[in-house]
Amino acid sequence: MNVGLSIKKLRITNGLTQYQLAEILNVSMQTISRWETSVTYPDIFMLPILAKYFNVTVDSLLSDGGNVMKTIESDRLCIREWSESDAPALHELKLNVSYLELSTVNESLDIIKIWKVHQEMHPIILKETGELIGIVGLVDVNRYKGYRKLEVYICDKYHDVSHLTELHKLILGYGFNDLGILVAFAQCTANEEMLTQAMKNTGFAYEGTLRKFGRDMSDRMRYSITRDEFSC
Repeated sequence: MNVGLSIKKLRITNGLTQYQLAEILNVSMQTISRWETSVTYPDIFMLPILAKYFNVTVDSLLSDGGNVMKTIESDRLCIREWSESDAPALHELKLNVSYLELSTVNESLDIIKIWKVHQEMHPIILKETGELIGIVGLVDVNRYKGYRKLEVYICDKYHDVSHLTELHKLILGYGFNDLGILVAFAQCTANEEMLTQAMKNTGFAYEGTLRKFGRDMSDRMRYSITRDEFSC
């Protein structure tokens, strides 16, 4: 059981500080800190409150995560398990992701530890140089087993249709063939033309537009692909 890391992961991915979560739950910030460092654990009455707030099951809060990520490669890219030595590179990586605004190397190390437990987000490595150029994952959205959200964040230098398509095929091949995923979906804004084209190249089908869905009240275009539709 690693409920502390589960709470920390959910707090970070929802863009909350320990103080903000403490205010929401009507507990002290020290209580949140003790939970996240496994000094103490939420009591049996607090677990369902946490699960309801984060829209997850109590079982997922108590989960230690999935299998260790194996190394997978395409012509130019590699996806592998995290190493704690990746923390400085992650800290320097400039990605437009609110929960990845990491001010110190130690914060980068903390989130790497979370990802290693939960096995959802992984480093994207440029094979030619060994450089960390982004992160990618098939995230469990607590709908049903085999249903995942594709999340891709890659630095501007390699944010093009060619690299994105190669990356999509690489991670989806792993998801469908190794993890037993049945469906993967993804969302993007209307102006993310390269990402949209890469999804089409990979075989994603357009499902529709989620109006005012983003936290900034922007529309989100939604795409999905099933295991039967995928062809690497």
